[in-house]
Amino acid sequence: MKALASLVGALDRGLRIVAALCLAGLFLLMLAQVALRYTALGVPAFAEELARYAMVWMALLATAVAVREGSHIRVDFVPLALGAAAPVLGRALEAVLDALTLGICLVIFWQGLDIVSFAAGQRSDGLRIPMSWPYGAMPVAFGLAAILALARLFERRTPA
Repeated sequence: MKALASLVGALDRGLRIVAALCLAGLFLLMLAQVALRYTALGVPAFAEELARYAMVWMALLATAVAVREGSHIRVDFVPLALGAAAPVLGRALEAVLDALTLGICLVIFWQGLDIVSFAAGQRSDGLRIPMSWPYGAMPVAFGLAAILALARLFERRTPA
C-alpha cells in the first residue's frame, strides 16, 4: 500500500509540475503577444493557438489534481452534515461520491479517445500539428483522474 501511496504522490507532483509549466508558458506567450502587438514585428500566427492549447492542457491536468484532493465541483453539504451526525454514513456517502467520480472520469476518458481518433486526420491552422495533440488532453487528464479517483477509493477503504 505504501508503494501505491508513493506512486500516487509522484503522479500528483508530476501533474502539478506539468500544469504549472503550461501556466508559465501561457503567461509568457500572452506577455510576448502583448509586447509584439505594439511593435513593427507583429504577432506570430502560432502564438495564440499555442497559448490556447497550453491553457487547455493546464486546466484539464489541474482537473486530475482536483479529483485527487476531492476539490472538484461537487456538492459537499450533505456528506459533511451526514458525517457530523453519523460518521459511518458520511464515510459511505463519500465513497459513493468517489465511485461516481471514477465512473464519470472513465466515461470522459473513453469519449476522449473517440474524439482524438476523430481529430487525428486534421491539422491545426497555426502550428500545423495534428489536432489529436490538443484533443489528447482530454483522455490523458481524465485517465489520470480516474487513476487518482481509484486511489482515493483504496485510501478510503484501508484504515489509517
